[in-house]
Amino acid sequence: MHNDKKEIIANPDLPQSIRTVVKMYPSNQINRLHYGGLPHIGNALWSSWSSDEVQKAAEAYENYSLSTNLLINGFVPPEENKIRLGGGSPAPFEPLTDCVIGVIDILEKRKLSYYPLAAGEDDLKLPIINYFDNEYSRKINKDNIIFTHSSTQAFTLLMESILDYGDVVIMTAPNYGLFTFIPERVGGKVKFLELHIDDKWKINPQKLKKLIGEINNELKTDYDRNRGKYIFRRSDTTPKVCAFVNYNPHNPTGIVYGDKEKALLLELSYICKEAGVFIIDDLAYSGLEYDRRNTALPICSMEDHFDNTITLYTLSKSYGLAGFRSGMIVANEIVISLVRDRIFQVFDSLSPLQQSAMSNIFKIDVQSEKNREEYFSNITQEYYERFIFVKTILVGLNKINEQEKNILDRLIRANNLSIDQIEDLSGISNLEIMIEPKSGFFLLLDLTKFIGKTYQGFKVENDRTLLQFLYTFGNIKALTGNAFCWPKPEQLIIRVTMAQNYDDLLAGFLRLKRVLKLLK
Repeated sequence: MHNDKKEIIANPDLPQSIRTVVKMYPSNQINRLHYGGLPHIGNALWSSWSSDEVQKAAEAYENYSLSTNLLINGFVPPEENKIRLGGGSPAPFEPLTDCVIGVIDILEKRKLSYYPLAAGEDDLKLPIINYFDNEYSRKINKDNIIFTHSSTQAFTLLMESILDYGDVVIMTAPNYGLFTFIPERVGGKVKFLELHIDDKWKINPQKLKKLIGEINNELKTDYDRNRGKYIFRRSDTTPKVCAFVNYNPHNPTGIVYGDKEKALLLELSYICKEAGVFIIDDLAYSGLEYDRRNTALPICSMEDHFDNTITLYTLSKSYGLAGFRSGMIVANEIVISLVRDRIFQVFDSLSPLQQSAMSNIFKIDVQSEKNREEYFSNITQEYYERFIFVKTILVGLNKINEQEKNILDRLIRANNLSIDQIEDLSGISNLEIMIEPKSGFFLLLDLTKFIGKTYQGFKVENDRTLLQFLYTFGNIKALTGNAFCWPKPEQLIIRVTMAQNYDDLLAGFLRLKRVLKLLK
């Protein structure tokens, strides 16, 4: 149900206090009063998003979220149960035991009747300090660490701390879409570094260097000519590229930057350091690398690159604790102190429960290290096998190799599935897997060849019409390329999750297969 802002303001049954508040907000937020999808993503402090890419991303989340907007005119709502292929939650595996132990320890041995400090508990930082010393020969102290409720909150607090009005944050395209709006909500702008197949979907350092230079030159020219636009800057410096966000492993491509890519990471870091640009190293999917010999390498661990690197950790994706809401920032003590101040000003402090669960993933005793590697070896194998399962449904049995066929046979037996349930195993013509992931639980599907195809008079032409088609004829929800800033607008890309049990994967992807085959 939608509500017209004008009707709300004019409603005499509402007190003047509420009608006054309503006037403060744009219609696209107020008109979502009764809303079943995602909450409002917010609005740019500039009053409009800075680029066409960010605007399209905002529209994509709006379309993805509200199913009633996707029903094609003249058709009845779908009666089948909803298939959710666009979710970001991990599979419902058991969380790492040490995280649970950390929570139990706080409940059993500590009093929760006192208010913790905004800076966090010093004793819970000790395992992290020891881990950095042991694993990376990196000396850090308690002032380099602060706990947060999630990496999203961490990123928001960072943007409020290091970004001045008019500054730019560079992100890759594609990226984690919901991060895209955060810099712009606090007065910054987002620009994109396109990833390309010619670079094997990895960051090209020289392209980044060139982009930083181009943006800084544009900002200086605009600042010199239009100084009045920047009256909200807290400093008297020229606007600049403030930060570059590095996702490792990358969301949504699944690309990993490990020891094999150390030279590339060093080059990226040197470029950013020389340009005065922070690297925000987002390690949300660290631990989910399929190749356990090439795991994500934190940039902050390398040589003299610590102080220019801000590292984000979270328990959400890799540790099965998305609902627990626990994150952490490791950075120079000045950055940490600014984040600490915002924590204190907004929500006072963080529960020791979240802090202890995060702290315990860094324990370096023999048993804890064994527990971690066994845990990751098991769940990454699970995710890889789910990838093989989904891949077979989508591309067909004849396009997987013998090793993958053996995995498929074992999965079918282990999960009491029938080979007949995967139908004719011929795959979906006109569909391609864009990138075979090296980590995580997302898959990028290329549906570009479906552009221009029709069913019952309805033509698929772009992201929105694809969403309409999938919803109306299959009650399927997926995340389209605009939502994660896919760099080629002429391509039709969707991101789907593989973090479901096998029955749900089978039902979901068979329905996707069935519905796409309707298009002629």
